[in-house]
Amino acid sequence: MQGKLPSNQELLDWLAVDFMENGWDIKRLMKQILMSATYRQSAEVKPEKLEKDPENVLLARFPRLRLPAEHIRDLILSSSGLLVPTIGGPSVKPYQPDGLWEAATSGRGNLKTYKQDSAEALYRRGLYTFIKRTVPPPSMILFDASNRDACEVERVFTNTPLQALVMMNDPTVLEASRVLSAKLLGENSNSVEKLEKAFRLITSRKADEKEINILEQYFIEQLQQHQKNPGTAEKLLTVGEFPIDENLDKSKLTAMMQVIQLIYNLEESLMKS
Repeated sequence: MQGKLPSNQELLDWLAVDFMENGWDIKRLMKQILMSATYRQSAEVKPEKLEKDPENVLLARFPRLRLPAEHIRDLILSSSGLLVPTIGGPSVKPYQPDGLWEAATSGRGNLKTYKQDSAEALYRRGLYTFIKRTVPPPSMILFDASNRDACEVERVFTNTPLQALVMMNDPTVLEASRVLSAKLLGENSNSVEKLEKAFRLITSRKADEKEINILEQYFIEQLQQHQKNPGTAEKLLTVGEFPIDENLDKSKLTAMMQVIQLIYNLEESLMKS
């Protein structure tokens, strides 16, 4: 009575009948939709599609949506090789600014202080992050994660400068950038090939020549800067608990790390397209 009519009634009817005839199998229905050509299409807006379907009512293209907060964490950990994919288990407490819980607690109970986990627990999926409703995880809340006060049918997506600051300074991002940098430097390939691989791992596509040239120039600039000021490299490399490979050139490691951090901060890296 209050909504709009379906944009494709025949398709909706077909899906309903197919769902019924296959035993009301919800898992099968979801798989069928997710593997359809419509769901898997690109978010690229072509002129002819924009003219025919400007508001994307007919799903002429995939909508551009930022990844949910948990998925952003998973992307960072997965592309760097740090992600622990174990299913189930207790919630975990990853990196968090010191004193945050203590400043907003009564000082009583088991949760009066924040006890950060270590080892594999630091690299669990975002789904398993422990959430205290009065002090939710700051990096996830800035990317519009729920604080669990109430059930959310659909999340609101916002854009603030704080999100960029998280991607530039969060310990998880810095640590993942360092680990991926170390892996790339350990491979038998030149700097361009390393940059191409890093870009593909994070954005899921090949970088074009212009993009690689920009990344290579940035790598050279950062390398020269850290060679002149080795103290800055030491400071960046100490972020995170994952051990550092002492055999690697620290200036190169830090320079590549900052290029990877730059790729993580691209809008394209954080968008579902």
